[in-house]
Parts: sequence; structure tokens; C-alpha cells
Amino acid sequence: MTTSEPSEEEGVQIRHDRVTVDLAAALELLDKVTKDLPGGGETRESQRLMVKTIAESMSNNEYCVIEAGTGVGKSLGYLVPAALSGARVVIATATKNLQSQLAAKDAPLVAEHLKGVKVAILKGKQNYLCLNRTNSIGVGQLTFDDGSKIPQTSTDQIREILSWSRTTESGDLDELHFEVDEKAKRAVTVTPQECLSKNKCPQGANCFHEIAKTKAAEASIVVVNTALYAADLATGRQMLPKHDYVVFDEAHETIDIFARALGTSLAAGTFRAAATIARLVLEGDGATKCLELQTVAERFNVALDEQFASGKLTGVSEKVNLELANLTSLVTEITDALRAIKTENADATAKIQRALGPLVHLLNDLVRVRSVKSGELLFLVKGEREVKLEISLIDVGDRLAEELWSEVSAVLTSATIPINLPRELGLPKSVEVQRLASPFNYEENGLLYVPEGFPDRRDDEAAINAIIEELVTLITAAGGRTLALFTNRNVMQRVATAVAPRIETEVLVQYTKSRQRIIEEFRQSAEASLFAVTSFWQGIDVPGHSLSLVTIDRLPFSVPGEPLAEARRERAENPFMEVDLPRATMLLAQGVGRLIRTATDKGVVAVFDTRLAEARYKGIMFKALPPMKRTRDRNEAIEFLKTL
Repeated sequence: MTTSEPSEEEGVQIRHDRVTVDLAAALELLDKVTKDLPGGGETRESQRLMVKTIAESMSNNEYCVIEAGTGVGKSLGYLVPAALSGARVVIATATKNLQSQLAAKDAPLVAEHLKGVKVAILKGKQNYLCLNRTNSIGVGQLTFDDGSKIPQTSTDQIREILSWSRTTESGDLDELHFEVDEKAKRAVTVTPQECLSKNKCPQGANCFHEIAKTKAAEASIVVVNTALYAADLATGRQMLPKHDYVVFDEAHETIDIFARALGTSLAAGTFRAAATIARLVLEGDGATKCLELQTVAERFNVALDEQFASGKLTGVSEKVNLELANLTSLVTEITDALRAIKTENADATAKIQRALGPLVHLLNDLVRVRSVKSGELLFLVKGEREVKLEISLIDVGDRLAEELWSEVSAVLTSATIPINLPRELGLPKSVEVQRLASPFNYEENGLLYVPEGFPDRRDDEAAINAIIEELVTLITAAGGRTLALFTNRNVMQRVATAVAPRIETEVLVQYTKSRQRIIEEFRQSAEASLFAVTSFWQGIDVPGHSLSLVTIDRLPFSVPGEPLAEARRERAENPFMEVDLPRATMLLAQGVGRLIRTATDKGVVAVFDTRLAEARYKGIMFKALPPMKRTRDRNEAIEFLKTL
């Protein structure tokens, strides 16, 4: 049921119709869905309260921010009222892990009990195989292995992708059993700028991304990642189907995701790629200009490297600025040359359009980079291959208040919500964080261990050696079953290499296989350990026997000198308390939260950073962590693990 009564609160006016979510029906649906869970499920009062709160907020066109501790069951907590709303609801998650779980498991489970409720998953264009591009490659020689072998080179990956393309129904690269490297991905996908569009592409009718968009337009629950949602806002609402309600799960990530998406990025490789595509179309002077663009792109790359090495990470040097001017001139000339080509040949027109898209996009980015606005930060970032020039919003609140919150009603939820999140996102001042405690018995089932007399974590060499010894001892005591989390990929790989030969159980390492495959192997193993960084700090759910020990190598404070964090510090009255500590505390709580996922889970969290036990701010961090018993005695941690 809908009415047309917009609500207005402190200057933010929601302009869409209001729905009514029947609370009694929502609780009844929750009970039915819960009974379908493995083992018959269980009634959780905190989950029922979450359903009630969200049902009321949706019915009143209000904003709702909920911190739902582990075990509350937040996915069903928002899916149930969303399914009953009668409106299209977009669910946005910060990680692909959770996105896949919602789309494949949780949302369909709810939809089974309601007629007419359809679920769809939608990802960004570059997550899907492009049939037009792969058709130009040719299938070549296919492999005949059983699918367990991990292709070692980009060529091997492309060959396996082409074989897989003959059987896949979704074209979603995340289905593959290995992590696709950038070179292989580039060969089989297109960026939004390169896409010919459905009407102009020879494979438009079969396009996997277009098929996914069509399914999303027909669905009542659409599961996306927050990066795509933010990109949709940045491009004027062209990517997602129209909707009035959105749920942001893992909402603590929204600030940084929106800040990046509402900005832009430039790298030499983007110019080189655009020049290569354009040169396939142009001849004579136009082709010469493409070669010049590649040369200037390389000079731009060198200039960025030199500026980064000098330690000047914000703004641009005189040399970088000169090359930006040269790039602008060449991109403009090449764009004009492409537009001047006259042809009625469909294939030639398609090639021209494919070449024009990236160049037009680059021109827009160049204009933006050369005229940075107030509230934006221009800075350098070291990528895996090269230094990038980025623009990011320092604060996103004003932009979201103006362009998003007036258009949609929103639910924001996470297991950890920073107290200042509503204000930083530009929500009305009256919006408060509602906190629902976990129903789990952490005091009996969990132990938090911080080693006594451990080397200062800032002394990398001594600390890394100590971490290796601790991990060998603790993993052995746990019989494997360990999730070892790191803040640095190189440290993770070094420690994993040292630990693996010294323990009897298997060690899995992030990036050696696809995310989904490595998680499944970890879940299914009774004794494997998984060493990981980045996305594995959150969104990964491994309940039961597979996980009894979570280790964290250091407190996840921002790296000193990180430009965006520095810019936010400059705007804060107390930078450490307002910027650094809330973020590190939130990430730490997310990592610790990987351990106990059900009422019967037990285990140890070991944090190899003595600041958690000794720093003056430890009390603030402890308040955000589950109320586990604490110890600094290694033997106590070992004995606890052995009892499991």
C-alpha cells in the first residue's frame, strides 16, 4: 500500500510515495523463514526488534541506522520488511562476499514465501564477459583439466575464460575458480566508456550485462555492491532501476566508497589503452597523434613517479601539470579526428564508437583534475602497476543530503557503526544509531589474547619474526582452523611462506585462487588455515568447526601520510579521536567479528599488537569489541584452543 505524503525533516524532503509494511505480517514471515533455516533456526528477540524498527521506518519514510551485533541476523532483519513493502528495494553491500550470499541464499529464501517477489543481482559492467570482445579473440585451443588447476599466466586465464564462456548463463567472472588478473580481465571485458551500447553492439541481444540489467528492472529486490550504487549516483542515475528504498549493509564502508566514486582517477595506462584502440581506426596524422599520446602518457607516468618519490602526495608538480596540458591537447585532437571520419559501414562505425568512448571520458576527467573544487582533494596513490592521480571528496555529507537522501528512504546497518556515521553521511541531525546487542555468550565462548612482552608492532622485522613464531604455536594448538588477518599484503605473503612448512595442516593464501573458491575450501576443510588481507576482514562468514582462531597482525590504523586521511584530520578538532581511532576501532571490531558466527562457536582472537592492551585508548576499542574474556598469557590461549 502506498500514499503520497512526503515527509520533511530539517531541510531534507523525501519526494517519493510512502509504503505501509504490516508489522504482524513481517514477524509472521520472519518466523516462517527462520523455520526453513538449517536446524530449524531460532527466535532472536534482537532480530524481531530489527524487523519492527525497519518496518516502521519504511512506513514513515524515515532514515534508520542500526548497529546489529553478530548473531542478530541482520540480513533477514532487513530483507523481510523489504520483501513486504511492495516497492522495489535495492540492497547495497560493501563486499562481493555478502552480495553473493544475499543474492544466492538469503533473499531467495525470503522470496519463496511471497508471491511476486523476485530477486536479482547486478554488478558493474566490467564484472561480466563481453561477447563482442571475446568473439574477436577466437576460442583457440581449450584446456581439458578438471577445473581445479589454477591458470598461471594471462594467456592461460583467457583460454579458460573462453572455454567457460560456452557454458556460462550469467557471464559473471566471479563464477570462475580463479582470480582473474587485470590483463586477462581487460581482454574479455569492456569499460562503460568502451561499450557500444545494446542497440549498436552486434552481441547486444545476448549481452550478459544487459540481461542482468533487465532482470534487475523486473525484480523487487535488487542486490548490488555499494560501489555500483555510488557510481550510479555519480553518473546521474543511469545504471540501476528506479527505486525509492535502499538498504546499505556494511554501512561503515559507505563514506569512503562514495568519496571515491564521486571523484575520479587518472593513470598513464588509461591513456595508453585509449591510444591503442584509436590507432586501430585512424590513419596518417591521426595515427601519429596516437603514438604521441602514448609517448606523453609515459612521460606523465614518469612525472607521477618522481612526484610520489619526492613525498609530495597532494596537488600536482609543475612537471605533472605540464604533461596534463599535453595530454588534454592530444586527446582533444584524436577525438576530433575520430568524429571527422565519415562511414556507413556498421563495423567501422562500431570501432569508432569504441575508440571515442574512453577518450571522451578522459577529456571529462582531465577537465575535472585541472579544476579541483572546494571540498575535493587531488592526490597521488600508488597502485599495483603505477602511480595514479585521484580526486576524492573529503566530506560526502553535503552531496548525499542534496542528491540522495531527498530521493530515497534508507536503512543503514552493520555489525559496527561509528557513532559519527549519520552526521558524516549528511543524514538529518535527529537520526541516531540504534544498537542491538549480539545474543551470543562471548564471555564463555571467546578469549581475546594479546601477547605479553611482544615486540613493538612498528618494529617490522622483530615483530614479523615474533608473529611467525606465535602463529606456528597457536595454529598447531588449534589444529589449523585459523583465519590469519593482515594489514599488508607483503607481510601476509612473507609470514605465510614462513609458517606453512612448519605446521602439519594446510595453509591457504588469498590471491592464489578466486575469493569464492578459497572461502569454500576453507569452510569445507576441517583443519585448513587461511591467510588474508583487505575484504576478508569483513563480510566473510565461516561458522562451525572450520574456524577456531582469528589472528590480527596489527591494529588497522591508517598509514601515516595517507592524503585523504590527512585532509580529514585537518578538518577535525581532535584528529586522532575523530578520524583515526574510530576507523581503526571499526575495522578491528570487524576482524574480531569473524570468529564467533553462531551460538555454539568457540575460539580465540589473538591480536599481535600490544597497543590494544597498553595504549591509553584501549578502553574505547574494548567497548566496540565483543565482551570476551581477555588474557596476555600464551599458555592460557593454548589451553583454551586445545579444549576445542
